Amino acid sequence: MLRKRSRAKDAGSDLRRVLGGMELPTIPGVVTMAIEQVSAPDCDMRLVAETVSRDPGLSARILSVVNSAAYAPRNPIVGVAQAVTMFGKNHLESMLISLAASRATSQVTAPGFDLGGFWQIAAWKASAAGTISRRLDRARSSENFSAALLQDIAVPLLVSGHPPYRAVFADWQSGGGDLIALERDAFGWTHYEVAGWLFDEWGFPEKLRVAVTESGEPESAVVEYPVVRAVACLSAPLPQPEIIAGAAAVLHETFGLDSETATRLLETARVDGAKLAQSLS
Repeated sequence: MLRKRSRAKDAGSDLRRVLGGMELPTIPGVVTMAIEQVSAPDCDMRLVAETVSRDPGLSARILSVVNSAAYAPRNPIVGVAQAVTMFGKNHLESMLISLAASRATSQVTAPGFDLGGFWQIAAWKASAAGTISRRLDRARSSENFSAALLQDIAVPLLVSGHPPYRAVFADWQSGGGDLIALERDAFGWTHYEVAGWLFDEWGFPEKLRVAVTESGEPESAVVEYPVVRAVACLSAPLPQPEIIAGAAAVLHETFGLDSETATRLLETARVDGAKLAQSLS
């Protein structure tokens, strides 16, 4: 616990150094408690449901997601306890983390930044990571889903709270090369590292921090969460056919998926991600 608190303190210092005087988004205490409860080895789902029910906003989002087209239950889910049971432990943890992060950044504003479009791409990556995981990494499908969804979570904060970053991000959007390289050259850090500091500040599981921060590693590097790194390319500021072709090539190189299978997977994930984004935004 002491080590975790120390890391969170260091993360807070790093965030304040990068974001300056910007007020950091926070996670409500009830949400943090629910995440801690569902992450515990001896998790009591009834207790988690009771905790979630104490936050009307979170309860409404959970019910909205579970009744959305992305899940399409046979009959409407009307209670939090029923929704919690339907999600299951691992997926509920993933969903709580995802909803908490999207809620924390919902008020972030920056000139020319499309937050709705940001979540569309994030949901596409999450859906793709989940689909790939069900084929190749089923045991960590929920972790891969959450990490892919929140992989770029620091970008809205940086664009909003760190003016020099806006120019770098604008260069990248206009086709100025690799965003990670641009960030390292300009600042000595990447938005994946900033996301890791943010997760520590929020008290998110360390496995999530690892999965996101290693996304900036070169393709030749061995990483613990290759699925998460593989879908990072879906954020590229390119026409959609080029994005899909590039991502299909990455999936072939990383996992041996043939082009037709990878393309079909990515197209399906795009449609499913659009449904998910509606629930998150």
